[in-house]
Amino acid sequence: MLRKTSLSIVCLSAVLSSGAYSATLQEAYQSALQKNETVGIQNEQVQQIRERVKQVRGGMFPQINANATYFMQPAPSDPVAKQFFPERQTTVALTANQVLFRGLREFAAVRQQKDLVQSQEEIRNQALIQLYQDVTSSYLNILTLEQDLDNISVQLKIYDERVKELSSRVRRGESSSSDALTAQSSQAALNAEFEIITGNLKMAREAFAFLTGLPTTEPLTDPELAKSVKIAPLQSYLDRIESRHDVKAARSQHQAMEEEVSIAKGAHWPSLDLTGNYYFKRPDGFSEDLNWDVQLKLTVPLFEGGTTQSRVREAASKRIEADLLLSRLRRQADQEIRAYYENFKTRLKQVEALEKAGELSERNYKVLQKDYRRGLARNIDVQMALTDFRIAARALDQARFAAQMELVKLKVASAEIEVPKVKED
Repeated sequence: MLRKTSLSIVCLSAVLSSGAYSATLQEAYQSALQKNETVGIQNEQVQQIRERVKQVRGGMFPQINANATYFMQPAPSDPVAKQFFPERQTTVALTANQVLFRGLREFAAVRQQKDLVQSQEEIRNQALIQLYQDVTSSYLNILTLEQDLDNISVQLKIYDERVKELSSRVRRGESSSSDALTAQSSQAALNAEFEIITGNLKMAREAFAFLTGLPTTEPLTDPELAKSVKIAPLQSYLDRIESRHDVKAARSQHQAMEEEVSIAKGAHWPSLDLTGNYYFKRPDGFSEDLNWDVQLKLTVPLFEGGTTQSRVREAASKRIEADLLLSRLRRQADQEIRAYYENFKTRLKQVEALEKAGELSERNYKVLQKDYRRGLARNIDVQMALTDFRIAARALDQARFAAQMELVKLKVASAEIEVPKVKED
């Protein structure tokens, strides 16, 4: 039964078969990618993390600086001291400093920043997928409202014909005036509903235009939505949890916290630096002929008040926190997929039931209408049958669009939607 129902979703709307140009869902999404500020913000955040990788890596290369100083002091009275401490001291030098060893913290820091880049890229991808879901929801909402207006228009024509028929019967004395008034009352109520839905459609169009940048008058039809859909076994969706962008972002964040522990532990190790100076100008005296020097500096941390070990414990705590967040995200993804899967199956069953209900209500209305003309049925029975037929027809189209939205949610939750390539400045 479920396989049969999956094919019933193809008849989303008669407008889908129109040959006129209109914006498809993918075209609307591409327009949203161009207009939506969220995409630009996410791209800039990725770029910022990439620059941090270069900054950390740059700290591993030699640092070269040009230095110039001019120093004045009172002239020493002692001639010997004057040779060491002249009254005017001018120094111009080129200084190079190379980090030789930092407890391997610098390499861990580079790996950490790379993990953070991957995490930020996945966060961006997740934002793009969320944008796709938002665009799809807005797109389908407009199609639902437009189809609802089409259904009401068809039903209003039926009421027009029925009111004319009943008015003629009243004039001929074959029906009471209340029969015509009842039909006219239902017709007026349907007209009022038509106006409400028209207003809702205008608001939906404005929201869609803000999201995508497309005009509010842009026609929307997508033949892709009219294709048959099939639902795979639940396990095939659950197996894709690790492919979700938010899960991959959390994994990279966890790896970054692993490196944070290595960085903190590296502070326990000695550090070794090499510094060299080349002097273009030195103060007059004993050192004026010495135009270069090299210094090798070893620093062994002995006691820092427990701050280093505290940083290690803090980093370990962050790693545990990242692990717990990843675990929670996986469980949440599992719950989302199961919920969307059941919702989609329920929608398919609802579509099948409404199709049957629509067929029966339409047959019932036509039979009662014939019987009424032959005097075998009451007007109230015909009116109720027409109302049931109208409700079933509208509910069926609404259920079909709702099923499409549930399918999109399921695909998003199971990472079946591909992330588009975004041009980065």
